[in-house]
Amino acid sequence: MKVSITRTLNYFDIGTDYRITLGALFRVLQEASGKHADDAENAMTAVGRRWILSRIAADIDRYPVYGETVTAVTWHRSSKGYKTYREYELYAGDERVASATTVWLYYDLDARRLLKIPPDTGEKYGTVEQAATRFDIDAWKPGAEIDPDHTTRITTRPTDYDPLNHVNNAVYFDYLSTLLCRNGFDPGLLKSIHLHYNKQIGRDIETLEVSCESRKNTGEFKIYDNDTVFAMGKWETG
Repeated sequence: MKVSITRTLNYFDIGTDYRITLGALFRVLQEASGKHADDAENAMTAVGRRWILSRIAADIDRYPVYGETVTAVTWHRSSKGYKTYREYELYAGDERVASATTVWLYYDLDARRLLKIPPDTGEKYGTVEQAATRFDIDAWKPGAEIDPDHTTRITTRPTDYDPLNHVNNAVYFDYLSTLLCRNGFDPGLLKSIHLHYNKQIGRDIETLEVSCESRKNTGEFKIYDNDTVFAMGKWETG
């Protein structure tokens, strides 16, 4: 089953160039998957268990602009072992402007451990065995170390945190955009983004650093605090 949301981009979604920001783009996708969970009337998250985003890989063909109406479409593709796979497409009218594939994990909050994906997940959400991107998201291995040429220090804000008391997944893209903008890069040039969530950023984290190692058309980045790496990723400008 595919689920979609549609809305018009407003001033809270765009940057100074009137294009949707990275963070806002991923928030729209996030809203679609939230609606899917609501529509599925899924009781799995009512017993101290939560879905945790582990990885995302996205293609962005065009950044929609202020006033455009966008539709985010999402669906459950498959599950195996400890992983479930969710796909996304973003449309502006009939034009597909972005697509993404993600890996989610199922977590027991009380026991603080991962659980195998429940066997009825496909039945509850509906399964569409269709990939939205060209990526083999399991094959990608984020670099263990980078040799950064740019670093920006970030102060977390109370509004960065969601009801689970950790920084919302989409906010990581705000942090990446801050790094890029403060060092002369245009986030709107990014055409491909991979992100691996390594550790949740809890409320005890007041400051962190974002570093990148940039090349001609690619770059690798990490979000960290001292020896704790919260996320690692890469981008391509196409």
